[in-house]
Amino acid sequence: MNKLAFIALSAAVGLGFLSPAQAEDKWDSQPWIDGAPVTMKLGYNTVRQYPHARAIERFVNRVAERTGENVQIETFPSEQAGNERAMLDSLMLGNLDIAKISTGVISTVVPEFGVFDLPYVFRDQDHMMKAVNGPVGQSLATKLEETGVKVLFWMEQGTRSFYTVKKPIVTPDDLKGLKIRTTNSAVMVDTMTALGATATPMGFGDLYLGLKTGAVDGAENAPDAIWYAKQNEVSKYLSLTNHFRTPVAVVMNKAKFDSLSPEYQEIIMQTAKETQEWSGTLYSRVSDALLEKLKTNGMTVSAVDEAPFRKAVESVYTKDAGDFGTLLDEIRAIK
Repeated sequence: MNKLAFIALSAAVGLGFLSPAQAEDKWDSQPWIDGAPVTMKLGYNTVRQYPHARAIERFVNRVAERTGENVQIETFPSEQAGNERAMLDSLMLGNLDIAKISTGVISTVVPEFGVFDLPYVFRDQDHMMKAVNGPVGQSLATKLEETGVKVLFWMEQGTRSFYTVKKPIVTPDDLKGLKIRTTNSAVMVDTMTALGATATPMGFGDLYLGLKTGAVDGAENAPDAIWYAKQNEVSKYLSLTNHFRTPVAVVMNKAKFDSLSPEYQEIIMQTAKETQEWSGTLYSRVSDALLEKLKTNGMTVSAVDEAPFRKAVESVYTKDAGDFGTLLDEIRAIK
C-alpha cells in the first residue's frame, strides 16, 4: 500500500478518536514514576500496520508514558521473534516477555483453549467478548497461568473465511481434496477434515509463498489478515463462510510480571484493559474497510449459504466437545 493510501485508510478507520486510555488519569499528573528501569521484549506475527499491531504499539507507548519511560518494551513484528508456536515456547522459557498468540496455538499447551476454535461457536463479536471477559475467559486464563503464562488482554480478529487460488468455495464439496492452511489447533484441523479438505498447518509468515507455489490451495482468515499480508496477490477468491470467530490473547511471562513492582503491574493491567476496548473499535472499522479494499483490488468476494457448512462440521462437536468440560455449555448459555 502506498503512503497516501495508507494515510487515507487510517483516517477512514478512526485514528484520532478519543478513547478511555487517552483521557487524563492518575499517572498523567505525575512527572515520573519511581522504580527501577525495566526492559522487555514483545513479539507478534503481523506487520505494524495490522490492527492488532497498532493496538499493541499503542499499549507499549502508553506503558512507557505512564511509567515515566522507566518501562521500555521493544517490539518484534512480522515473526522476527518466531512464529506463534515458537513465541509461546520462548515465553514459557522466559526468553520472550510478551507476545500476541492465537487461541489455536495456545490450545497446543492448554487444550481447553480449543473451545474457542469450534466452528460457529459464537453468534457474533459481542458473544465472543462476553465469553473471554467473563467466567469462561477467567477459567482459561487461570489454567494458562499454571504453565507460567499470564493473559494481559484479549483482542478480536473478525470472522475467518476461505480464500483460494483456483476456484471459489460455494459448498463443502468444493473443499474436497484441497490443501488448506491451518494453525496447529487440533479443532481447526478436525474442522478442515470434516469439510473434506486436507488440513496443512503452516506458519502465517510462510503462507504467501505457500499460496504462490501451490504448497497449499487456499487458507482461511479474516479480510484484514489477507490484505495486510498481501495474500490477495496470490489468491483470487474469498468465500464468506464465516466459520471461525476466534480471539487472540496478548500474554506475558508470569514470572516476569510477578517480578515487577505493584505500581508497574497496575499500570500494565490498566493499560491492557484500555487497549482491549480501543482495539475492538479500531478492528471493526478496519475490517469493514479492508473487505472493500479486497474487492476493489481484484479479489472475487462471494457470500455463501452457511447452512451446509454448519451441517458438515457437526461431527467436530461430536468428536471434540467432550474435551472442554462445561466450557461449551457456559458459552452457549451467554445471552
